[in-house]
Parts: sequence; C-alpha cells; structure tokens
Amino acid sequence: MGHSSRTVDYIVAFLRNQGLHDVFGVDGANIEDLYDAVQSAGAPLRALVAKHEFSAATMADGYHRASGRPAAVAATSGAGAMNLVPGLAELRASRVPALALIGQPPAALDGTGTFQETSGAAGTMDAERLFAEIGVFCARVREPGEIVTLLPRAWTAALTAPGPAVLLLPKDVQQAVLDADAAPDVGPVGVPARPLSPERTRRAAARVLADAAAGGEVVVLAGPGVIRADARDELASLVSALDAPVAVAPDAKDVFDNGDPRCLGVLGPSGVPATDRRIEAAAAVVLAGNQLPQLAGGALRARLADVPVISVDGGTAPLLPEDHPSLIRLTGPIGAELGVLTAALRAAGAVRGAAAATTAASPAGRPTAATAATDVPAPPDGAPLDLPTALAVLARRLPDNAQLVVDAGNTGATTVHQVPAPAKGRFITALGMGGMGHSFGAGIGAALATGAPTYVVAGDGAFYMHGMEIHTAAELGLPLTFLIVNNNAHAMCHTREQVFFSGDYTYNLFRPARIGAGVAALFPGVRALHAADAAALDRALAEPPDGRPVLISIDTDPHQVPPFRPFHTHS
Repeated sequence: MGHSSRTVDYIVAFLRNQGLHDVFGVDGANIEDLYDAVQSAGAPLRALVAKHEFSAATMADGYHRASGRPAAVAATSGAGAMNLVPGLAELRASRVPALALIGQPPAALDGTGTFQETSGAAGTMDAERLFAEIGVFCARVREPGEIVTLLPRAWTAALTAPGPAVLLLPKDVQQAVLDADAAPDVGPVGVPARPLSPERTRRAAARVLADAAAGGEVVVLAGPGVIRADARDELASLVSALDAPVAVAPDAKDVFDNGDPRCLGVLGPSGVPATDRRIEAAAAVVLAGNQLPQLAGGALRARLADVPVISVDGGTAPLLPEDHPSLIRLTGPIGAELGVLTAALRAAGAVRGAAAATTAASPAGRPTAATAATDVPAPPDGAPLDLPTALAVLARRLPDNAQLVVDAGNTGATTVHQVPAPAKGRFITALGMGGMGHSFGAGIGAALATGAPTYVVAGDGAFYMHGMEIHTAAELGLPLTFLIVNNNAHAMCHTREQVFFSGDYTYNLFRPARIGAGVAALFPGVRALHAADAAALDRALAEPPDGRPVLISIDTDPHQVPPFRPFHTHS
C-alpha cells in the first residue's frame, strides 16, 4: 500500500490488483466509506449505483456471463443487505463468481440494539449465518487487520467454487487505519489449475466413444460449464470429430451454433420430444459441462441408466445415480479434457466422417429456426402481433454479435424455445432461482462488460418488479433495447391456473397499462414506444441506435399457452 490508509482503501487496492473494473451496488451509510475509497482510487475502477440491490447483483451476474470476468457488489446494512439475498442466490445456483461487500453497523455497537444490527448478539439476526448459507464463503471482519487474510480467502473461494463470496464490513472497521507494514500489497490471486484426469480414465472414455460411434450415434448434451470454461471451440472440435448431434441446455443455448445441422435444439421442457427420443436412442452420451438439472434434461436421467455416459464436468459431478454402471468422469479443466479427448479420437481414427452431418438433426427435433434471420421477409403492415410473431421479428433483427438477455415466465419459456442464439453473441437467462426481473440488471451488466448490442426480453410482470433499472441504463448512456411483452398478467401463473386448476378464477390478470407511453413520459433519456403490429415492431427494431436505451412495448394475449411441455402434456 505504501503508506497508512483505511481498510476500505486496502480493499479497493486489492480489487484493482485483481483486474476488477466495476463495483455494482446501492450506497448507504454503512457502505459509503467503500464508495469514497473507489472514488479516491479512480479509473479503471468505478462504482455503478443501481435502483435496487437485487439488480446490482444481477448486473454482476450478466457482466460475468457476457465476458467471463467477475465483478464486485457493494451494499449497505439492513434492508440493503436483505435485498441482495435473491441476487446472490442466483449467483450461487448458477455458479457465477462475485465478491459481495456488505456494510454493517459499527462493531463497537454490537449487542446494543443499534439501527439495522445483524451481528447475532442480544437476540438480533445473524447476517453471517444467513450469508454463509447463500454464499460460497462468508466472514465478518471483526478487526481491521483481519482483512489482509479474509479478503484473499474470499476472492479465492469466489473463483474456485465458483459463486458469491461475502464479507461483512462493520463501519468502524472500514474506517480504521491500517499500518502499511501490517497490510502489504497483494498482487493477483491465482487459482490453482485442476489436473487432467488420469490417463487411464481418458483412454477409457475415448475407447467408449470410439466403439459407440462405430456402431451407432454419440449424442452430446452441452451445458453452461462449457461457457464458463470458455471451451466452445473445443466442444465444436469434439462434435466435429464424432459427427455428433448436440442438444443444448436452455441457459447455454449459445454453447453451440444453433444454425449447425447437428444442433438438436434445447433440452428439457422448453424443447421438443424428438430431442429426447434422439438421446434415448444414442449409443453413448457426452455430458459437456451439463449436470442435467431438471430444466436442462433432468427428465432423461432415469433413461440414461443403461447408456454409457462420458461426463466432461471440470469437477462438478452430474446429477446421475452414484451407481450408474457406465459413467466415466473427466474432471480436469473442461476445455483441456475436450481437447485431449478429441485428439485421442482422431489419433485412433474414430471419426465417423462428414456424411452424417446432413442428417444429424431433423427440423422436427429442433425448436430453433434453421433459416437465417436475414432470409425472413419483413412482415406486412397490419400483420397481427402475438408473442411467437414478435419473437420471429426480433430474431430477424438481432445482429450476429448481439447479447440476448431473457427473463422468466411465459415470455422466457417461449423465447428459449423459439429464438436462436446469436451466431457470435450470447444468450443469457437465469435458471438457478429464476427470479423475475433478473434480465434488467443482467442486460446492463452484459452491455457494460462487452459494449456489444444488447437486447432484453421481459414480460410486464418482470418490468413491474425491476424495470426501473431502465433509468440506470439511461444514466449510463447504454444503447440497450428492451422488448416488453405486455399481456397485463403474471401469465405463467395464470396459465397454471388454467392448466392445473379449475381455471374459473384468476389472481394473475391485471388492468391494462400503457408501458411504452408511460416510460416515454417518465424517462426523457429513453426512446420508448409501443408497437401495435408486427410491421411496427420490425421498423422499431430496425431503427439505428442513437446512444440511448430503447424500450418497445407490445401487447399480447395472456391466455396463450407457451411451448412449455408440462402445460401441453398435463391431462
């Protein structure tokens, strides 16, 4: 550090040494010293204030999913800390690394009933116990000198688990002056690389796949672990070597080219039964960064009991029975394991050849459009606008390098089913906790991380929860496009009322609202409009961005049942 300075100055210096650029959060009395330290340190580190702490966490989420770089989150005590809970829970469930710095009342006042106390003393709630359950690491910094050991430990835990690591920072600890000799500079904290699997295990996996490819078809089920490992190229090479069809997890649609004839589309309830049948007929299955959770093919787990399964998982075990008779796990770095496996197959001459590529995926088994977006004609004036039509228009207008961020509910289920991932961009959706409104913060984080054109698709229910982050996008001058699907409902809940219950009542339909007109009046820094038909939506999406957020609202029918298989198979 070079001279005596505050604990918060030490924290900020540490963040800069780890290459962090952004701290997302909401300011407050018990975290303001950290914000002051960020301001004093200057570029490239900056603090970005959200409208709500949940969205601050989702900004860090989208930032990492888009770029692979982690970010920090900073919030104050009391309700500020509690508002972080669902956002940090998504980070934990989706294995997204972040450092959460949460202010606390002065430690000297613990046990005195001070405002917003969560020390666990004198019958108060214990924030350390709460966040230890939500985060991959949590510690309360009780003495200033503890920061020197706890901060690197927290950062290492965030990167290795991965997930959110939490430090609880009492205000007086933040303000305390550290002696330079007791708090030396800490350079970049590295994470030890996982070793490759034993050679005999790798040879066995290659042998299983070679035999399966010789007598049948190997199917690859790819998931978000491949994206986290930045191993999409290695996955594509393995797929090419095996000439294998690929099904993708809904939160990893962009793990493999959706326009490739080998792409079977999406796994799970947002996909189609033909994909399941193809997997069930496989001679072997490769799980590439896919644990097979419920929404990413979990229904197939029992049907894979008699199928050889090669799991390339980086150490995160698939959700298969422990006694699966023919499971081989490759637990080293996913990219390296995929590369070694591909090399072994090529060396053994176990390549099926390109002939099968043209038949590897039947259009009936693919929910994504095979036609390039530019080949889709513009809709005529007056063409009616339902959700599938609106999404077809959006797909036609998405740039190849776009980032598409999709929210929860009927809107999300339909978008995951229908819209192909941009060829050179990202398709981001949160399926860990599935929090409504996640896309608003995540879209901001993704846009900040990459500068790529970013599109958010969300329903009106999600907009009412966290849509005020559009103001944050305007404050930051981000050219995001928000497509708000307004059916005046919590439509998935309404659909469930119709499908699973009597359907003669509803708690989930709203009175009509004019979201586009309302945002236009509320936020002068946003170009907001309403598209009444498909042609109007096409024209709105075609208009060049002018350096500010765009919001386009459309009206759809709340009674339309999305392409979510449980809704269509329930009797």
